[in-house]
Amino acid sequence: MPSLVTSYFAVSAINGDSSTLSTPAFTPSTGEVIIVKAATWDSGTPSGTPSGGSLTYSRYATGQPGGFDCYCTIFGTTVAGSPGSMTVTLSAPAASSYHSMVVERWSNAQLATTPATNSTINGSGAPSATLTTTAANSIITWVDGDDHSSSPTGRTYLNSATEDGLADGTSQTSSVHYYAYQTAATAGSQTFGMSVPNNQTWVMVGIEVKDLPSGTPGAVWLLQA
Repeated sequence: MPSLVTSYFAVSAINGDSSTLSTPAFTPSTGEVIIVKAATWDSGTPSGTPSGGSLTYSRYATGQPGGFDCYCTIFGTTVAGSPGSMTVTLSAPAASSYHSMVVERWSNAQLATTPATNSTINGSGAPSATLTTTAANSIITWVDGDDHSSSPTGRTYLNSATEDGLADGTSQTSSVHYYAYQTAATAGSQTFGMSVPNNQTWVMVGIEVKDLPSGTPGAVWLLQA
């Protein structure tokens, strides 16, 4: 099963700005999968795009329903070669906005050419969506943006998901961004999301990060789903 090496969280000023977001410097191993999850408070204001380590980052999932909703997106790349010490930087959003990101580093992992994602991306109430994983021992990693700015106090994640970032803009009603991941031991339909807060105006996207079978050579290739 993929193993999280570490994750990094970064967030803008709570009242919004046009800042870039960056991780601390780190040195990844060849074959690591790097996931970049990002959100802004406004569906009409896309986040920036990631760069770093001379790697190519592909956008795999986007939640941009329009109207009074957040914007959420997920990028990914696989480390090839030896980039050495590097940072991941997310360029400025399309306009001044409350925005945030989480960067995850996964070992023993691979990305399909087209990773499995969820089809329902927004709604109201408690955020919940399904994603059909294509392999056993996968990880589902996801981001949820709540434009209702409900208090995250008492937040509860479905299926024992692990939080790895929280952008709490409630004091300025700037939205709340939740970042989490969960295991999926068997292939098939998986539910992810939250039961509390249950009064969100939510946008949520997630993708599958697949296990790298033991003995797979190279550990850097993108595989077909």
